[in-house]
Amino acid sequence: MGWLRRIGRGVVAATRWVLRNTRERLSPRGQLVFDWISGLLLIGIGVIGGFVPILQGWVFILAGLAILSNHSALARRWFDRVKRIGRLARQRLRDKSKKPE
Repeated sequence: MGWLRRIGRGVVAATRWVLRNTRERLSPRGQLVFDWISGLLLIGIGVIGGFVPILQGWVFILAGLAILSNHSALARRWFDRVKRIGRLARQRLRDKSKKPE
């Protein structure tokens, strides 16, 4: 599972680099429009990725929700819910691996 974590970190780092180098050159309204377009585009790619076996749709959906969570209360709630579910799953996996058989 370490390779999956590295891929996720790479996607996050690349997304942050693109956002940082593109958003800073825009006006505040331009930044808002850029965030909405990029967030919705990533969510759309993620939905398509749910049906295409090559793409990992959940990665794109999470990136889109992370971008939109700054501007939308609904996206923030969904993103927080996904993070909470991920933390619970990670904790269950750790607890399961610690139990002796």
